[in-house]
Amino acid sequence: MFLNIGFGEFLAIFGAIAAVSVALYLLDRNRRKQVVSTLRFWVTPGLPSPVTRRRKIQQPISLLLQLLGMLLLLLAIAEIQFGGTARARRDHVLIIDTSAWMRAGAPGRPNATLMDLARANAISWLRAVPESDRVMLIRADALATPATNWETSHVTVARAILESAPGETAIDIGQSLEFARQLQKQAGSEGGEIVYDGPGRIATSEVDSAAVNVPILRYLQVPDVAENVGFRSVGARRSSAERDSWDVLVRVRNYGKVARAVSVTLNLSHAPVGMHPLTLAPGSEQETTFTVRTRAASLVEARIYPQDAFAADNYASLELPTQRILHVVVYTDSPDQWRPALGADPRVAAEFKRPGEYSPANDGLMILDHFRPQALPVGNTLWVDPSDRSPIGIKERVGEPSGLRWAADQALSAGLREHDLQIPTTSILETGGNDIKVAEVDRGTVVAARVSPDGKTKTIVMGFNPFSGSLKYELAAPLLLANELRWFAPDVFRDVDVTAQSAGSVTDTVNGTAADVKVITEAGTNLPFNIRDGKIQFFTGTAARVSVISSSLERVYSLTLPGMWDEKWTAPANIRRGIPAWNDAIRRSTELWPWLALLGAAVLLVEYLLYGREMSALLRVVRAHMEKAGSAAKAGDQAA
Repeated sequence: MFLNIGFGEFLAIFGAIAAVSVALYLLDRNRRKQVVSTLRFWVTPGLPSPVTRRRKIQQPISLLLQLLGMLLLLLAIAEIQFGGTARARRDHVLIIDTSAWMRAGAPGRPNATLMDLARANAISWLRAVPESDRVMLIRADALATPATNWETSHVTVARAILESAPGETAIDIGQSLEFARQLQKQAGSEGGEIVYDGPGRIATSEVDSAAVNVPILRYLQVPDVAENVGFRSVGARRSSAERDSWDVLVRVRNYGKVARAVSVTLNLSHAPVGMHPLTLAPGSEQETTFTVRTRAASLVEARIYPQDAFAADNYASLELPTQRILHVVVYTDSPDQWRPALGADPRVAAEFKRPGEYSPANDGLMILDHFRPQALPVGNTLWVDPSDRSPIGIKERVGEPSGLRWAADQALSAGLREHDLQIPTTSILETGGNDIKVAEVDRGTVVAARVSPDGKTKTIVMGFNPFSGSLKYELAAPLLLANELRWFAPDVFRDVDVTAQSAGSVTDTVNGTAADVKVITEAGTNLPFNIRDGKIQFFTGTAARVSVISSSLERVYSLTLPGMWDEKWTAPANIRRGIPAWNDAIRRSTELWPWLALLGAAVLLVEYLLYGREMSALLRVVRAHMEKAGSAAKAGDQAA
């Protein structure tokens, strides 16, 4: 079929050219002057008129050569194409691997990376694609991202290939192939290739999804060296045993096929903390733990020695936040009742004073145990068994109350279910509409909380002492105090975890519902997330610092480690592989018009040299020699 003109137009144009050429050949091609007698133009009367013969083509071979040359040139102008029409132009999708692993060094090339080899493969493949075919480039890591539109300008695609660079996540081959297949379907293309250009290193979770049914798939494999040892994650959690301490857990993986002995070092604010030697079997992981003692915000750095061809996962860093301490001042005549409960948590710094040492200054929390100061304290205050001077009024005093009930869905009563506590005596509180009722008996409220209108000051009033009498042996007493301390200072008692791992899809356990949880980046942007079966999942495709904050937990993810693989992708056996050769199927529609144009011009040139009126001197000499040799041969034959 023809791309530029229709078949009818082609026949009309060639017919006109052929008619003019034949008409010209019916004329005398060579005109010369000749002197003749005038009488030759007179006809003798009575004689029949002479019959003139029809003109004949004197040089039919010359005419055929000219018609053939014109036909070839016209076919070149029409851009003839065998095997379909312009709609049969194929649409190819080139998937170039831009995962973090592409930063690894290329085997045998000290100054090259796997990304350099992938770019070279992509350019070589692009050169084999016919210029009439369209190409789209996709950069693939955890997400498949189009880098170009459908382009017939292969220069634009080549520029996008050269601008491709490794990302931060591991590749999802299955998602990329499915995405490319959908793009081809939307374009209505048939016969186009989907080309994956990369080493084919995937995570175990992607093995099943990578088996995508692609009609025409080509694999441009990038050779790589899998001998690598690197960090999978580095996490830090506040120690539950020691104050001002962090437990740092390091997880290391050997990706190679031989055992490796490495050393893991840990620095705190550039000062060495420790070094642990590890011996890792092929394809295995191992964990080791360090203890870091610091209260201030610090930088923890972990390194692996010796380094290998992929240095990006030999280093990890964590930013430890400041460990906040709640300063609690207790005014009581019985400090021994409070000391065990307040001293059990390293996040509480308790100070015990006699009522006579009272001062209204308060930089954390003040506990007033059966003490009525003349000057009301400032800041957060816990009033225990007050008499007549308390922020919440007292209606009456009762002994051994019955019908104890804890408020539902309140942070202050979380985990409290006992209804048979034996309270010797308690005050019944006169609560208002804005007060939080934590515990009630049949006669009224016995524990209540209040928040100032500006939200900066919190107050709790307890009608009884939870550590007096038989109550000190009940589990509800320390649990109630723990809830109160957490309510006063949630940021202090919120469990803090800091983890360095790779970007991409992050899944972890979490307590609470979606309404209680926030996922915030370092820049203050809220990330979308999903909570299902007690697990939270969110995604980020670039290196970032993300905080997951709930009522009881703050987990900080430093997503700076490169996303790594677990195994090699097993490509289907019946796919195309490597750079297309000259006889490959992708080259079958190579454009013919340049060759037709050259052949047509060559035919016309031959015709001109053989039959043109103005022959070159060399051709005339050659023809004269050939005629002379022919005459000599003929004379020799006659003599014989």
